[in-house]
Amino acid sequence: MTDLKEKFSTIFFDADDTLWENERYFRAAEAKFIELLADYTSPEGVQDMLWRKQEDNIPLFGYGSKTYMIGMTDAALELCGGVLPEHIYYGVKKIITELAFHELDIIEGVKETLEALQGHYELIVATKGDLPEQMGKFRISGLAQYFHHCEVMENKDEKNWLEVAAKHNLRPEEILMIGNSVKSDIAPVVSLGGWAIHTPHEVVWVHEMMDMPENDRIIEVKNIREILGYLI
Repeated sequence: MTDLKEKFSTIFFDADDTLWENERYFRAAEAKFIELLADYTSPEGVQDMLWRKQEDNIPLFGYGSKTYMIGMTDAALELCGGVLPEHIYYGVKKIITELAFHELDIIEGVKETLEALQGHYELIVATKGDLPEQMGKFRISGLAQYFHHCEVMENKDEKNWLEVAAKHNLRPEEILMIGNSVKSDIAPVVSLGGWAIHTPHEVVWVHEMMDMPENDRIIEVKNIREILGYLI
C-alpha cells in the first residue's frame, strides 16, 4: 500500500458525490422529465435533447442546477414545437422545484473520515459550479467544521488547479485531491504532478465521464473510508 502520510500537509476534497449525494437527484429529475415528454418522442430522444441543451448552456451559465434547469426548459420547448402546453409547463416547473429544494444527504463514511483526518491535515473543499449554490450546500451540510476553506472553481481544469494551489502556497506536486470525477478531480491533478485518490460513485454525470488515465500517482479505493489506510 502506498504511504502518503509524510508527503502532504493539505488534502483537497471534491463535494458533489464525494461528500454528499448529488447526481442521483438529477437522474430522478431526468426520469420524471422523460415521462412527462413521453407523448412527443422516445425516452432516448428526450434524454438526448436534454443532454444537448445542457451542453449548449454550460458555456453560458457554467456548471450547476441553474444550467440544468434552463436546459430542461429549452429541451421541453423544442420538443413541443416552440409552445409549451399548460400541463408540460407546470410539469417542468414541479420537477425543477423538487430538484432545487431536495435534502442534502451526506455520503456514508464521510463524517467519520473527516473526523479522523482533522488535526493531521489542512482540509479544503475543492468543487466547481455556481458559487452561491455550492457555498449554500457547504454551509447546510454540517461539514464546514472540518474544513479550513472551500474553493469553488468555474471549471476544474489545469489552469484553475494551478491558481488554487498557488493561493494555498502549494506547488502542483503538493496537491492531493480526493474525488469521484476522473475528468475533474483526477486527470488534471495528476497531469500537473499531483496525487489523486479516486472515490467512486455509482452514478456519474454524463458530462464527467472519462476513462481513468494510467498513472502511478492515482490511487483507487472502494469507498471514502479506505483513504484512511493511506493517510493515517
